[in-house]
Amino acid sequence: MIYNILEGYDVVLKRLTEDKIELVRHWRNDPKISKYMEFRDHITPDMQRAWFEKINNNDNYYFIIVYKGNEIGLINIKDIDWQIGQGESGSFIYDDKYLNTDIAYRAHIVLYDYFFNILKGKSLRAHILADNNRSIRFSCFLGYKEVEKNQYILIDKDYFNNLNRSRFIKRWNKLYSK
Repeated sequence: MIYNILEGYDVVLKRLTEDKIELVRHWRNDPKISKYMEFRDHITPDMQRAWFEKINNNDNYYFIIVYKGNEIGLINIKDIDWQIGQGESGSFIYDDKYLNTDIAYRAHIVLYDYFFNILKGKSLRAHILADNNRSIRFSCFLGYKEVEKNQYILIDKDYFNNLNRSRFIKRWNKLYSK
């Protein structure tokens, strides 16, 4: 089941559409983002269009993160192997005022709930560069475990049993159920 909009915890994830690929290209070409990516070359409009044509399918789920009407970043699960139920996750927050807030965490819960509950995924992997300490800490907070150098895995059981996730949801429900 494919949704173009996912919502929860005051975050909206909008499926990446062709009219937004130049925005994402701008973000990805910014050194503050590209320095954390394996591919760091300048991305041209033609390269971006070719990339979008390659990922615009049911094996790749890319979403613009929207908070309070502002497009602030990108989150994805890509290259899903449906036979084993595994995809690769990635994200970045472009808008600096939302770094070090819980917005990225909220966006991940929304996307991961979709992946594990609706799409019936079994695990996610993440490739994180060794010098990206913030992303390593964040991924471990989400429940990922390092399985080899720069490679992390989150299995469905660990995601659902993650105490950080459980506490966040309980706190959120308590605050907003009034």
